[in-house]
Amino acid sequence: MKKFPKISQNFLVTGALALVLSGCSIVVFEDGPDCPAAMECPVAAMPSIDAPNQPPAAAAAPAQSDQTELAETETDARQPLSDLLMTPPLIDGYVTNFAYDSAELGSQAIDDLKAIAAFLADNGDIALVIEGHCDERGSRDYNLALGARRAIAMRDVLTANGVDANRIKTVSYGKERPIIVGSTPEAWARNRRAVIRQQAR
Repeated sequence: MKKFPKISQNFLVTGALALVLSGCSIVVFEDGPDCPAAMECPVAAMPSIDAPNQPPAAAAAPAQSDQTELAETETDARQPLSDLLMTPPLIDGYVTNFAYDSAELGSQAIDDLKAIAAFLADNGDIALVIEGHCDERGSRDYNLALGARRAIAMRDVLTANGVDANRIKTVSYGKERPIIVGSTPEAWARNRRAVIRQQAR
């Protein structure tokens, strides 16, 4: 085997060392004119704060189709409109009060009776008895007549809103069945009333 002269070996070692050093990166801890420029990382484009939120065109189509499917599912699962209305109004034991010596219904009582009439329209198996009551003042006969007028006033609102009159009976107890016994303005106000009683037909 032919041996390389020592000078040639030194030349090869020096050349190899130069190649190795040229491939190494040099870490510089100080900024200076000879430092390489810092690498810039790509930055994702951000929408403007003032711009409206608009999804990309590619994503908008699937989202819209999902919403359409959801709407169709909700439509299919919907209950009848009558089931979504308010819970049945209080019928049995419903009470409204009257002013002294009056059979005129207040606006709240009229609204309540309209709701009751709407419920009764879908429930034909319910019949009503409406009781008229008075406070202790006045004669027995006068209060029986006044109690009757109060019960009839409630019946008339129900029939005007579609309830068959044959489903409603009226009765007057005058001052014979007070809800509060006493001779005070509070007792009198509570006893001037009409009450609905529910019955099965």
